[in-house]
Amino acid sequence: MSRRLPSEEAQQLWQEYRAGDMYALAKIMQSYYADLFHWGMRLHADREFVKDCIQELFLNLWKRQDSVCSVENVRAYLLVVLKTRILRELSRKHTTHQSTLSDEYAFSVEFAADVQWIEEENEVYQIRKLERVINHLPDRQKELIYLRFYQNLSFEQIADVMHLGRQSVYNLLQKSLTSLRKNWTVQCVGLLFAQFMVY
Repeated sequence: MSRRLPSEEAQQLWQEYRAGDMYALAKIMQSYYADLFHWGMRLHADREFVKDCIQELFLNLWKRQDSVCSVENVRAYLLVVLKTRILRELSRKHTTHQSTLSDEYAFSVEFAADVQWIEEENEVYQIRKLERVINHLPDRQKELIYLRFYQNLSFEQIADVMHLGRQSVYNLLQKSLTSLRKNWTVQCVGLLFAQFMVY
């Protein structure tokens, strides 16, 4: 699996892609595919469906390279576009209006793929407990926790992905952390989130 691109390098590749360098787009895809797949699987549990949506996302970027605008954060932009594509495809399947569906999609948090490198049995137990505690939160709170602590997005980027105002993101995060504190000590939650923050 490719390393995640530093933000500055991703910005440079994005500018090269917009200038016509399709190799730059391929490098962006290679670098962010794992993040996008993990994110897509949180929104919908059908692996092939998520892979198809990612493929369509990059195919569409390739086709409209000359009309794509500059973006502040490439990874956050791709997460927004993938979420929009997944919800649009699901709305087509269910013949439901997209705005209604976007408020009702299920969201789950799972650290299974990330636990392989952890050898301590107690740490694995704590992570599984964290999964259970987070998955008892409402879907929007789970999504926010995932974006903030797993994808390491800023509040502004989370606001874009979730289509919320920045203050709403702060309020929702505070509500989420309050709920988590009721089921677990904040030190333990903070320690485990730190393990999954990616720089």
